[in-house]
Amino acid sequence: MWDAVIVGGGPVGQFLALAASAAGRHTLLLEAKPAGAGFTDDRTLALSWSSWLMLQRVGATTDLESAATPIRTIHVSQRGGFGRSELTAGDAGVPALGYVIGYGDVQRALARRVATRDVRYDTPVERIDPADDGVVVHAAGDSVPARCAIVAEGGGPLVEALGFSQREKDYGVHAVVARVRTDREHAHVAFERFAEVGPLALLPRGEGFALVWTLAPDDARAVLALDDRTFLSQLQRAFGWRAGRFIAVAERGAFPLTLRTTEPRVRGPIALVGNAAQTLHPVAGQGLNLGLRDAWLAAKSLPSLERFDRARRLDRTATVHFTDALADVFAADWPGLAWARGVGLATLDVLPAARRMFARTLTIGHLQDPARARRF
Repeated sequence: MWDAVIVGGGPVGQFLALAASAAGRHTLLLEAKPAGAGFTDDRTLALSWSSWLMLQRVGATTDLESAATPIRTIHVSQRGGFGRSELTAGDAGVPALGYVIGYGDVQRALARRVATRDVRYDTPVERIDPADDGVVVHAAGDSVPARCAIVAEGGGPLVEALGFSQREKDYGVHAVVARVRTDREHAHVAFERFAEVGPLALLPRGEGFALVWTLAPDDARAVLALDDRTFLSQLQRAFGWRAGRFIAVAERGAFPLTLRTTEPRVRGPIALVGNAAQTLHPVAGQGLNLGLRDAWLAAKSLPSLERFDRARRLDRTATVHFTDALADVFAADWPGLAWARGVGLATLDVLPAARRMFARTLTIGHLQDPARARRF
């Protein structure tokens, strides 16, 4: 009997399979898509320092180093108001605050190592039934017994059929994403800027930046329809000149921003991690990082899902509320809020202890300090 069946072969599911194997657990990974799916997906991911260490522990960073762009400084400001702050890798006591990389790069690096483990592609899971000694997972006409099942991707009908409840919060805005270049080097600086309806972020990636621009739905559609020159002109007006003059744009797209959480995280011998458990606003880049921390603790706890649930409760709750509150503060336009944000940013910039704490929250996670992270 398997110690666990992992449902979903995205980055979180694959990492869980590798971490569980390293912990001496016997797991089977089931993925509905064919082998190689996602390799060409160029969506931008922001990996925290602790996530990089976890991926290093399973041997994946060897293939990622050439494609990853380190973030060594985060510059936070607001449009049309005073106040700014800079968080540095030195504040967090780490070599880099994070790494920017493509989804396909991470998927490929993990899949190369998972391929030597127990994995079945083209195997959609139809249902999961509790059993006296665990679960029976029904997939592609086969019935697989295991001590527990961990759903690591998506949700929808499978999760609902298992008795989990999903809640959604629609932020009422869309994220316009693109790859852009400026007339100067990024110097490994990421920019997070308070704009009219939400954050406008530039993440250093390759020789340019990955853009995340929060706009009202109609404005997002209008911006996507612009020619490149006009798009860059509007982006320049919205962002300013801190990163230089925008000179090129490619790979434009947009998607609505929502917060989705699933409760409870564990029901008997079945647990949810990654996107099956929560989908976060991208404002702090914490979604995948939270999922990887889920997977790391799940691998160490198997087959005791109750232990996993207790160990992850505080970090998960804190990260979800932190990200949600940050998204609301970015988007709100209450009287005096711009002034209050400016005071907060200015205060953060002159108080080293507060700056270090905030930087560590972004890079290490709410329950992990740098010393513990190094012991992964």
